Amino acid sequence: MQKSIAMKKSFIFIIVLVALVVAMKFTVPPIEKHYEVASKQLASFVEEKVIKGNEFDEIIGEYVDKEEVMKFLSHEEVYKPVIRYMVENMLFLDDYFVCNVGKFTYEGEAYPLTLGLFGHVFVISDYYDELQQAGMKVEELNEKYNQ
Repeated sequence: MQKSIAMKKSFIFIIVLVALVVAMKFTVPPIEKHYEVASKQLASFVEEKVIKGNEFDEIIGEYVDKEEVMKFLSHEEVYKPVIRYMVENMLFLDDYFVCNVGKFTYEGEAYPLTLGLFGHVFVISDYYDELQQAGMKVEELNEKYNQ
């Protein structure tokens, strides 16, 4: 009798576990959702730290002309599509059956940025380090093409 109850509990546990895995698999968000979330997060970072904040010099001030950047950033309809384009070209997904991870590629390195789970995408990294590296790349390109 007790063996029967233990078997029923094990059977119920297995059914619930399988149902959870199936639900997770069918709710894994598409890459478009990752693009959308990462683009919004990066645009928010740019607005908070560069446009509204006083951290321009700390982030990219050494690499580009502040007036030109501020002129560009004053047009939301211009810089947000540029951010989206960058995200679409630098973000790829690793699929793990029940979830996926959006990774940002830069100079051959992959940095995990987003986690897709149960139909939602969560940002799992901030962009500060990546922006600093991008700023260094801008300087390298500037030196290369302005000689």
